[in-house]
Amino acid sequence: MEHAFDSLMSYFPIKVVVGVFMAFVLNAEAIIFMSFAWLVFLDCFTRWIAISYEFLLEQGEEKPSLWTSIKGIPAARRAGRIKSSIMREQGIAKLIVYMICLFGAALCDLISFEMHGSTDLTNLVVSYMTITELLSIVENLSDAGVESLTRLVNRLKGRL
Repeated sequence: MEHAFDSLMSYFPIKVVVGVFMAFVLNAEAIIFMSFAWLVFLDCFTRWIAISYEFLLEQGEEKPSLWTSIKGIPAARRAGRIKSSIMREQGIAKLIVYMICLFGAALCDLISFEMHGSTDLTNLVVSYMTITELLSIVENLSDAGVESLTRLVNRLKGRL
């Protein structure tokens, strides 16, 4: 028994930090939040690609590729077309709106649960917001000259 205690106590601070980190990372709500944060980041990044694509077209580049548009982001930024502060504010605002909507849906589900009703509203809201973010990402890539995504945009819009 003493050996087990000694083993547990060795590197105890590291084990506590790793345990707290794992509890946070493996928590369902944290996973959903981090996933939304990544979706918002991808939306922002693909918006930058689309802005870069438009900027490169204005600079005389004929039909820039996706990779060229990605590499053109710094030039578009230097030209003042992309402003990190605006994108950051929009991204944070979007995450706040998502969290408020999720909190509201969770409260509705709690009320419904207490009344022995259906508790599917949170799942519906999460699914809708996820699809909306995906649609925005696909639209941004379509605006960046990825023509093959135009049909997907139309299909996704048709489902919403």
